[in-house]
Amino acid sequence: MPKIGVKQAKDKAWKVFSKFIRSRDTCGLGTECYTCGKWGNFKTMDAGHFQPGRFGIFLFDERQVHAQCKRCNIFLKGNWPNYYKRMVKEYGQDDVNEMLEARTQIKQWKTYELEEIHKKYKAKLKS
Repeated sequence: MPKIGVKQAKDKAWKVFSKFIRSRDTCGLGTECYTCGKWGNFKTMDAGHFQPGRFGIFLFDERQVHAQCKRCNIFLKGNWPNYYKRMVKEYGQDDVNEMLEARTQIKQWKTYELEEIHKKYKAKLKS
């Protein structure tokens, strides 16, 4: 079996991680947008990042990725003011400040790490 590169491994890991996030944020009523409260279908929602830019250090951080409607995630570029307020309410100002400070850290993903992430969230989806 040929080895895959980092980009392919990242895409594969992101696909299963995104599905995990959206299913984690789903209940009997559907999936709620973290930033505007709109309810939608699991398949129409995105997994949106708290900090714009998808920095490597928090690309797969469950605390910093939540279900978002396309309007908030794409058209409002994450709806950051509402995202920030909700994060502070949920995690506290100190934790949010630590998350924001961590964005200066550089993370270069290795293929094997991304393959482990893929396996981890594939297993979480099954349970």
